Amino acid sequence: MEAPWKAMIVGILCIATAASWKALLSISPIDPLPIELPPPPQRVGVFSHNDKLRSGFKLALGLVRGPEDLAVDSEGNLYTACADGWVKKISFINDFDVHVENWTYVGGRPLGVTLGIHGELLVCEPAQGLLNVTRGKVEVLSKEAEGLKYKLTDGVDVSKEGIIYFTDASHKYSFDLHELDIIEYRPNGRLLKFDPATRTTTVLLRDLYFANGVALSPKQDFLVFCESSMYRCGKYWLQGPKEGSVESFIDGLPGFPDNIRYDGEGTFWIALPTGWNPLGRRMIKYRFLRHVVVVLSSWVPRLINEGHVKGSSVLAVNENGDPLDLYSHPDVPMITTGLKVGTHLYFGGLHLGYVGRINL
Repeated sequence: MEAPWKAMIVGILCIATAASWKALLSISPIDPLPIELPPPPQRVGVFSHNDKLRSGFKLALGLVRGPEDLAVDSEGNLYTACADGWVKKISFINDFDVHVENWTYVGGRPLGVTLGIHGELLVCEPAQGLLNVTRGKVEVLSKEAEGLKYKLTDGVDVSKEGIIYFTDASHKYSFDLHELDIIEYRPNGRLLKFDPATRTTTVLLRDLYFANGVALSPKQDFLVFCESSMYRCGKYWLQGPKEGSVESFIDGLPGFPDNIRYDGEGTFWIALPTGWNPLGRRMIKYRFLRHVVVVLSSWVPRLINEGHVKGSSVLAVNENGDPLDLYSHPDVPMITTGLKVGTHLYFGGLHLGYVGRINL
C-alpha cells in the first residue's frame, strides 16, 4: 500500500507544480527566452575597480534631472536630455559656474542626443521617435520602420553627410518597462538609418538585444552599436568590401554598455551604467525565476534593482575595440554617457542631478 500512496503524492505535487506554473505564466507579462550568458570578465588590469571619478566636479547641480546623454556645440556649450522632458543648454560662465537654460521642451523622456550638421539637435525620445530639435521647435523625423512603431528610440549619431543612424532598443517594451525587455532576453532591438534627403528610414539590423548607443568611426566606414543586455558592442560596416556585414567590436564588458561616443582623437567612450551581480545572473539562467521576479516586482518594485551592481563607469577603448582605461566610482549610480571635450571627461546618468566632469 505504501508505493501507491507515494505515487499519489508525487502525482499531486506534479499537478500542483504544473498548475502553479500555468498560473504564473497567466499573470507574467514576459515571454523569456532561454539564454546562456558569457562569463563575466575578471576585474583585473584595465577592468579593475577604481575611484577615478571621485574627483569629479558637479556641474549644474540641482538644475538638471537625469541627464541621460550629452552633446557639445562648436562654442563648447553642452546640451542634455532630461527626465522632465526638457532639452537643456549648459553654457559656461567660467570653469566652474554655468548657466542652465530650458532650451526646448520635447516631452516624454528624451534619451540620446547629438548635434546635427546644421546646428540642430537630433534627439531620441522613446515613444515619439527620432526628433529634429531647434530652439522652441520639435519635428518628428521617424516614428516607425517597416510598419513597426518604435517603443524605445534610444541612441543616435550623424554622418558628415547628414545621414542619421539610431537605435530602437525594443519594439515591444516602452521606456518605463525597459527592464522587462532585458529580463526577457529576446532580441527586440533594431539599428536604423534615416536619410533626410529622401525622408526614408531603413532597417540595417534586426534582432538585437536591447540596442542602445551608436557611434560612427573616424573614417565613417563603420559604426559601433551597443547591445546592453549581452555586454557587447558590435561593428556594422557601412563601406568597403565588408559593407552590410557585422562583426564583434568588443565583447565581455564588465557592465551593460549604454551610450557610446567617439572623441575624434582615436578613442571611443562607452558608458557602463551597471552590471549583473551573481544573484542576477543566476536568476537570468532560469526562466521560472525570471517570471517570479517580474510578477513579484509589481508589488515590490525595487526587487528588479537588486539584480544590479552598484556603481558605474566609463570605458575608453581604441578604434580596434581594445580597452584603454576605465573611470569608475562605487557611489555614482547609472552613468549612461561619457563625452570627452578637450582635456575633460563629462558624464551624465539616468539618476544623476548634475553633469559630472573630471580632468583627464
